[in-house]
Amino acid sequence: MYLALKEIKHAKLRYSLIIFTIFLIAYLIYFLTGLAYGLANNNRSAIDQWHAKEVIISQYANKNLAASELAVAQLPPVSGDQKDTAQLGQMMGVVSGTGLSKQNTSIFGIAFDTFLKPELQTGRYPQKANEVVVDDGLQGVKLKQQIKLNGHQQQYTIVGITNNHRYNTQPVTYLRLTDFSQLRYGTPQVTRISAFVLKGKAHVKATNQLTKLTISQMINKIPGYGPQVKTFALMISALLVIVAFIVGIFMYIITIEKTAIYGVMRAQGISGMQLVISLMWQSIFLGVIGIGLGLLGNVLTTIGLPAAVPYTNNPELISLFSGVLLIMTVVGALFSIWRILKIDPLDAIGGA
Repeated sequence: MYLALKEIKHAKLRYSLIIFTIFLIAYLIYFLTGLAYGLANNNRSAIDQWHAKEVIISQYANKNLAASELAVAQLPPVSGDQKDTAQLGQMMGVVSGTGLSKQNTSIFGIAFDTFLKPELQTGRYPQKANEVVVDDGLQGVKLKQQIKLNGHQQQYTIVGITNNHRYNTQPVTYLRLTDFSQLRYGTPQVTRISAFVLKGKAHVKATNQLTKLTISQMINKIPGYGPQVKTFALMISALLVIVAFIVGIFMYIITIEKTAIYGVMRAQGISGMQLVISLMWQSIFLGVIGIGLGLLGNVLTTIGLPAAVPYTNNPELISLFSGVLLIMTVVGALFSIWRILKIDPLDAIGGA
C-alpha cells in the first residue's frame, strides 16, 4: 500500500487523468441510472403502491391493460380472502378546468375501500358522486377545484391529492367505479371493468377469455417500458466495460514507461508479486476517488435538476453499480500483471 501511494504522489498528473476519466464515466453511469429509474418509476409508481401480485385482464388485450375490457359477470370465482381482490377501470384522459391548461392523465376507476386506494398527501377520499383524487403531477391543481375530463361537461371536484402516483408516465386521476363507468360507458352501473387485481392469498383460475398476469408481466407490457429499460441497461453495461479498457490502457502505458524502475526494484529484492499488489492497490485508490467524485457530482445534479425532469436515485442500484465499477477498475489493471511478472531485472536495467 505504501508503494502504491508513493507512486501516485510521484506521478500526480498521470494518475489524476485516470481519476478524471473514472469520474466522468461514474458520473455518466449514475446520471443514466437516475434517468432510467426515474422514467421507469413514472411508468409504474401507481401500480407499485398496490403491493399486488396478479392481475386478470381480457384474453384479446395481448397482455396490455389499456386494451383490456372485462364484463363483471364473467369474472371467475375467487378462492381466498375477498378483501385481497379489487376491480379496476383504466383509461387515458385529458384534464381541463378554469385556470388549468389541458393536461394528459391516466384515469383509474376504483372502490376506495379496497387496497387500490392511493395514499393521500392532503385532503380526503371521495364520498359521493363526481369527487376525485388527483396526483400533484398535474400542474396547478388544488383542493375543491372543479375540473373536467375528456371534454365532458360534467364537473368533478378535487377532494384529495396524492404524490408520485403515475401510470404510463402520466399523473393518475382516481374516480369511484360508478363515476368511471359513467364517464367511459355512459351509465353509473358497473358492468364492465379493465382488470381484476389480486394480492395476498387470493387466487382465481384463468379461462379461455381471461389472462392472468403477474404485476411484473403487466408492467413490462406498458407501451415503451420494456425497450426503454433495455436501452438504458445496455448503455450502462457498455460504460462498465469501457472503463475497464480505459483503466487497463492507462495502467499498461504507465507500466511500460516504468519498466526500468521496476527492473531496479526487482534487482533490489522486491518480488514481482509485491509490484502486482502495489498495482492493485493503485487501481483501488484511483477507483474509490473517481467513484466518490462521481457520487458527489450525482448529488449536486439531483439538487440542481428541476422537478419536471424524471430523475430518481435508487440507493440499491447506485451501490450495485459503484461496486461493479470498482471491480471493473481493478480488472482493467490486471492487463498489466503479465508485463510486470515478465520483467527481467538485467534486461530492464540494461534498457535504461
